[in-house]
Amino acid sequence: GDSVAIIVGQLLGAGRMEEAKDTDTKLITFSVLLCIVIGALMALVAPLFPRLYNTTDEGPHMGAIFIVEVAMFMPVNAFLHATYFTLRSGGKTIITFLFDSVFIWCVSVPIAFVLSRYTGIHVLVIYACVQLADLIKCVIGFVLVKKGVWLQNIVSS
Repeated sequence: GDSVAIIVGQLLGAGRMEEAKDTDTKLITFSVLLCIVIGALMALVAPLFPRLYNTTDEGPHMGAIFIVEVAMFMPVNAFLHATYFTLRSGGKTIITFLFDSVFIWCVSVPIAFVLSRYTGIHVLVIYACVQLADLIKCVIGFVLVKKGVWLQNIVSS
């Protein structure tokens, strides 16, 4: 995310809008692809990490499943961070505030609260449901980046 903001922000500041758009697309793609590879590797070694800790018999199993869930959502999170920092690089701080903080408090936290308090769903499924809610942010981020609302030079404005 920081790399996207720095590289794309410099291009925007130089007034090279088309190059910024092209570079942003490449950085987002690279980030997602890299996270697919790292997530796959993480999922493969997931059963090993929880065994390092002295816990109950269920602990290592649940830990491994959590690691696999995190690995599965890494590409989604990579896309979210890249789009978030793309929007921020163009000075869209209100959108990024809504995209990040408001969404967490108005969507993610209520989903976690309702599912944990009013259902018998296992914590692993609740975690997955909260992560799946981020797909809403993916769609919003995709639309905003594709529309080019972030393509502005905030240095000369």
